[in-house]
Amino acid sequence: MAKVTIRDIARLAGVSKSTVSLVLNGRPRVDPETRAKVLQVMAEHNYVPSVAATALGKRGGSPFIGLIVPGLTWRIVASINYGIASVVERSKYEIILYTSTNDRDYSGVVDRVLGANLVSGLLVVNHNQPMEPLVELYGAGLPVVLINTLGVHSDLPSVESDSYAGARSAVAHLLELGHRRIACVQGPPQFPCCVNRNKGYTDALTHAGIAIDADLIRPGGFRPQDAYRHTVDLLCGPDRPTAIFAHNDPMAYAVLDAVDECGLRVPDDISVVGFDDIVSSAHVRPPLTTVRQPFEEMGAQAAEMLLSALSYESGPPRHVRMPTELAIRASAGPVPRRRRRVPKQPADLHHAIGPKLTDAMYTSDASSPSTGLDPAGTLSTKPSG
Repeated sequence: MAKVTIRDIARLAGVSKSTVSLVLNGRPRVDPETRAKVLQVMAEHNYVPSVAATALGKRGGSPFIGLIVPGLTWRIVASINYGIASVVERSKYEIILYTSTNDRDYSGVVDRVLGANLVSGLLVVNHNQPMEPLVELYGAGLPVVLINTLGVHSDLPSVESDSYAGARSAVAHLLELGHRRIACVQGPPQFPCCVNRNKGYTDALTHAGIAIDADLIRPGGFRPQDAYRHTVDLLCGPDRPTAIFAHNDPMAYAVLDAVDECGLRVPDDISVVGFDDIVSSAHVRPPLTTVRQPFEEMGAQAAEMLLSALSYESGPPRHVRMPTELAIRASAGPVPRRRRRVPKQPADLHHAIGPKLTDAMYTSDASSPSTGLDPAGTLSTKPSG
């Protein structure tokens, strides 16, 4: 007979897993009737709670901290993890790593935290899945801190970068270079970080007295393929922009590819600015001007917040927004004095290099063909054939 789990008890009692955890730990936040029902179901099914399940309510009682990441090869995640490790290694805690990808049942990861693993707190990196399981854990007494989350939940402590200020500084730099027709290739509009980046873009233009041109704002999904197609459309239009701001670096790489494919030059004909400053951004040709997010510092700050919570030193949920910095390189230059016609237009975008780009740009495997990196680690922006 299969072992009864905390998830089974929650389902049979008609309550959440966090409520079962509260009952297990004797927390007062459960009404007597619900508590009695949960205890009755436990008794009927001879449920024996694991040490980990009861440890969730004993803050700091385990020597382990859980770390949930969306993957192990993203450069952004690796930088955040480095910052986390630099703080945690000086404490009494060790890190247990969990991975959660879009093709993996996220609730299964939460079940592992609740049931089979022993953690005193949880750090969650780049979370873009439903928040409810994390809110349940936090409500059950488990300290949780979100890092660089694509969504926002006011009940959970979090650390993120200032996307608004970063975007505004990027556009302000282009304005200082004389640009007035500045396009924006956006990430998913449902993500607050993208909303903030777009607001930074529009506010910078408005502050400079420039009317917002809806034709220059192109929605996307953090997909280089989309950025490539939007760029070709912008460049082949009747009144093309002189600069393009992309919501992340892989999208900016696709913009560079599209400019090259159309027979134009960066920054002679058009300037390009990205957002993130992942490692390869300094090695594209031309090197990318981009907004640097302090990923290591964000990881360290989140780890400090979690350790404070484990020491009962923290108060209400804190939301820390860390400053960004503009990394000025060669992809952004003065507005061109004359407008060159687009020498060529790709007959079939599916044969161009842009649509072949994937999120593998975020990976640390510089030898992988999917990254667009040659063996020396330089990302080529030339067409492949």
